[in-house]
Amino acid sequence: MHTDAISGGKFIKKHKLNSASSISAALKGLLEKDFITMDRNMYYVYDQFFALWLKFKGLI
Repeated sequence: MHTDAISGGKFIKKHKLNSASSISAALKGLLEKDFITMDRNMYYVYDQFFALWLKFKGLI
């Protein structure tokens, strides 16, 4: 997902999130733990088990 879209109002409302700052904090933690990665201003799920869980939950 593109970095601008993930902290935008539409994404926040769709997923019932608190704020752009909470998304930034979560992304930082996911990046540090190598669950996701960022390349060319896009986020990608790096951990395949995490990707399967996200798909199971209907999030990706």
